[in-house]
Parts: sequence; structure tokens; C-alpha cells
Amino acid sequence: MKRLNLMIFLKKLLLTTYLLSLTIILFCGCSNLGIQSAAEKANVQDIVNKVNNSKLIILDVYHNRCETCKFIEPVFEKLQQDYSQNPDLVFLKYDLSNPFTVIKSKRIAKVLDLEAVYKSQRYSGIVIFIDSKTKQVIESLIGEDNIEKYNKIIEKRLKGNA
Repeated sequence: MKRLNLMIFLKKLLLTTYLLSLTIILFCGCSNLGIQSAAEKANVQDIVNKVNNSKLIILDVYHNRCETCKFIEPVFEKLQQDYSQNPDLVFLKYDLSNPFTVIKSKRIAKVLDLEAVYKSQRYSGIVIFIDSKTKQVIESLIGEDNIEKYNKIIEKRLKGNA
């Protein structure tokens, strides 16, 4: 009798797991499973083109439950607005919020040859400045919400002062 109950339990567990997996696929889409749509491929190619024609990558390592990230986010957005017309800068976000956003971020990192930088980041609340030609980290700011510090680093790099 115990063996029969165990078999019934295992069958229900297997069915539940299958249904949950199917639900995730239907609601999240195939792109989260590594299959890219044409629009996603075009978006990634657009990012690659921008990076190849830039001097500096500014990477925000972000998590939606990180309090520090919430302080940095308006600064990062303001910087994006202020420098939106400058082709020498590319703003990226490495979103650690859930496995699907991590997969998307890592897909972009792989194409940009930034995998080592992304792999080294396990904590959010940091903004990293990366030389777009050498793919080396130049500077980073942790938990910083003073926009002047960001502007100082950006202007120094754009003028060619290392």
C-alpha cells in the first residue's frame, strides 16, 4: 500500500513539474530559453555596432531588489539622457534580477567579448567603466549616487586621459 501511494505521489510530482515547465515556456517565451527572435538578434547587433564605434562602456550591475541600485538608477538614467547623442559612450545594464534577465545579459556579454567582466560580477550596486577597445575595466563606482563623480570619469576618458 505504501509503495502504491509513493508511485501515485511521484506521478503527480512529475506531472506538476511538466505543467510548471510548460507554463514557464508559454508565459516567458522561447527567447528566455536561448532561442532568439529576429528582433532580439537585431537589438544585439545594434549594441555590438554601438560598442565597436565607441570609446567607453558604462555597465550598471543591477538587481531589482537592491536598495543601492535604486539610488544609482536615477543617476544612471540621467547620464544616459545627458550623453544620449555621444557615440563614444554605450550604456549597458547587467540585470541580476532573475535567471532570464541574466541569460539575456550574458548573451550580450558573450557577443561583446565581455564574459570575463560579467562573470566576475556577483553583486549589484556597482557601475563599471570599460574600455570598449581593450574590454578592460578602467574604473568602478560602488553604491555611488553622486553624478559628478560619474561625469568626472566619463569626461576624463573621453578626453583621452587615462
